[in-house]
Amino acid sequence: MRISLSLTHRCNLACEYCYAGRPFNRDMSLATAKKIVDWAQEITPPGHRIEYYFFGGEPLLCFERMQEITEYIHEQEANGSAHPVRLSITTNGTPLTQPVLNFLKEEDIDLCVSLDGPARVHNLKRHYRDGRGSFDQVVDNLKRAIDQLDRVQVNAVYGPATVEALPESVAFIADLGVFAVHLNADICASWTADAYASLEKAYGQIADYYIDSYRSGHELAVNLIDSKSIIFLKGGYASRDKCGMGETEWGFAPSGNIYPCERFIGEDDNASLCLGNIHTGLDTTRRDALLEHRGNHNAACGQCSLEGYCMNWCGCTNYYMTGHTELAGPMLCASEKALVQAAGHVFTALHDNDLFVDHLMAYVREGRQ
Repeated sequence: MRISLSLTHRCNLACEYCYAGRPFNRDMSLATAKKIVDWAQEITPPGHRIEYYFFGGEPLLCFERMQEITEYIHEQEANGSAHPVRLSITTNGTPLTQPVLNFLKEEDIDLCVSLDGPARVHNLKRHYRDGRGSFDQVVDNLKRAIDQLDRVQVNAVYGPATVEALPESVAFIADLGVFAVHLNADICASWTADAYASLEKAYGQIADYYIDSYRSGHELAVNLIDSKSIIFLKGGYASRDKCGMGETEWGFAPSGNIYPCERFIGEDDNASLCLGNIHTGLDTTRRDALLEHRGNHNAACGQCSLEGYCMNWCGCTNYYMTGHTELAGPMLCASEKALVQAAGHVFTALHDNDLFVDHLMAYVREGRQ
């Protein structure tokens, strides 16, 4: 079960592609957070892990609230909770102070820092309201985190203006000592046919870099490559691999409003996607209606030879690209075709590489896929 808590709508940056919407002054109360944790305990089957994910806005602007929520989660564990838990946070990296790092280490909380690549790439979209880039502060804080924490991860967003620099960005981030790089397309951008061609080239170059890393004995996790490699082993996506919005994935706004995924929260004003409030209960009628529009209903996709290997079922990606949770857009189609080709190249080249095989098996052992 994945429970995402948006601790605040506030943010100290003005990133141009933020799907969280306009930053405004609303934070999650401790009472609301406790209700969410209690609810998660109730709906999660015994023995199943609960993954609590802190985000925003910028969640570290509510660091004390995060500490209080973490303490409450641990109290539930001490009182005999039937669920193992995992905590994580994604931050823009600028408020990553030493007290924060100490807390993350003490509580074994997974850290993911948003960094899009070298300065010219990162600062293009991730800057302060006065236009100053955030790169220098983010990289300084990230380096300290890498020195003090295990397996720090990075989230890098790419769009039409930066996709050609994506291979360079992956290499730059990996050279910092980052173990896992999560590449995420700007799903709200206007992608053109020229950008689709750039995707294929960029993914191919990332695949070559990935292969070289493993052949030189350096383990690296890149979500786009790893996820498809696992699916090759499985022979396609199983039902449990697909979008669990409104079933095993939940997003909670600072107000306590319930959404089927954290990406749907935005400014917390989309009534069509709001499934109730933690204080008044889940609207099961609206939730059932949403589940009917989960998956992929594109008729053409059923005729595609790659359909079983395509992530055309991601509800939030589809929604932002087409306005419908069950209809995939042309950018996703182009991206997935290029990605299957790139990951297939990796899989063929490294199928007998022990480090690569052990890397993939770790996903299976840890239930990461």
